[in-house]
Amino acid sequence: MVAEDGLKYSFHVTTLDEGAELEFEYRDHRETVYCVEGEGIIEDLSDGRVEHLAPGSLYSAGIGEPHRITAGTPMRLVCVFDPPLLGTEEAD
Repeated sequence: MVAEDGLKYSFHVTTLDEGAELEFEYRDHRETVYCVEGEGIIEDLSDGRVEHLAPGSLYSAGIGEPHRITAGTPMRLVCVFDPPLLGTEEAD
């Protein structure tokens, strides 16, 4: 689900390979993420806070909040963005 689907949010399933380390900072979007499968960590790059991610974990990142996800095992994450992504964005 992306902006052209007409909703006020977008919905995505993201898979990460074991050992993946990705940094994100969305200039125009809020993000809420639910961990469905796997384990890893999320680090808030603005204050260094680190939290463990496992099935059932939920985190949210506001507009312009830089964060890094490191997958300790293969992971599956459900992500919701507000406002909705167009589908062509690149994380900064």
